[in-house]
Amino acid sequence: MNKAEQILTNQSSRDDVLRKVGRNVLLFQQIEALLKFLVANHRGDGSTSNFQERQQQRTEKTYKQMMGKLVEQFTAGILSDAGEPTVEPEDLTEVWMSFTFTTSGDGEFYEAQRADMKRMVDERNDLIHHFLPRWQPDSPERMAEAANYLDEQRARVMPMFEHLRSVSKALIDVGQSMAAFMASEEGQRHFELILLQHSPLVSVLKQVAEQKHRADGWAYLADGGRIAWLQEPEAVTHMKERQGHATLKKLALASDLFDVFDEPLPGGGYRTLYKAKAASTIKCDGV
Repeated sequence: MNKAEQILTNQSSRDDVLRKVGRNVLLFQQIEALLKFLVANHRGDGSTSNFQERQQQRTEKTYKQMMGKLVEQFTAGILSDAGEPTVEPEDLTEVWMSFTFTTSGDGEFYEAQRADMKRMVDERNDLIHHFLPRWQPDSPERMAEAANYLDEQRARVMPMFEHLRSVSKALIDVGQSMAAFMASEEGQRHFELILLQHSPLVSVLKQVAEQKHRADGWAYLADGGRIAWLQEPEAVTHMKERQGHATLKKLALASDLFDVFDEPLPGGGYRTLYKAKAASTIKCDGV
């Protein structure tokens, strides 16, 4: 091989290594982008008025994180069935919404995923911080070794990239399904039911059903009405226009939280009783 051919061969080797360095750097950047998306969007919470603001703050905070921190948050928040539970504020005055997206698997799956994540971070750090000694452009042999190292590194990292991409697609699909449901008539009815179940008057009915029921578990709707007038007079006055129901009985039935029963009286007539349905859980403060 003459000198000109040697120069061309060396240049080709250098170009090949540089191309593969760029390819691998781009791969790690794509992984980082997927991690940021997943960490920022795998959970959300907030009231009807601040949900979007809280989500935006979470996204802005996440997109400032470094790779190592992102991996920690991914492992703790998504790569776990337990995770940190969403805690609702105690002084709620609006409907509170929350969701969490996690992956599922046995202990072996989790350990393998954690090991892969650590390996991916180590590979990224090795490329970014320790590749320079491999760069010896005047040595075709060392350039061939560097190119082989980069190919093997990509092969080790690609499975994690594909996994994160599939998890991201699953999260996007879930989000789209949720959005489609909320935009549907059924979704609107469901949301309206949630608003009704968290309205001030229904909250009063919950309190009475929990704390002023008879030995048989039934509470008097009249007791609920009296306490509602004391605690929420404006809500009672505007019940029809705000809730769409003219009586507490209709409101209790519409909330789908209570069983309602008209108990006959010995002298004729009846009194309305109600209690929480077996599937619902009522927790409240003192009346």
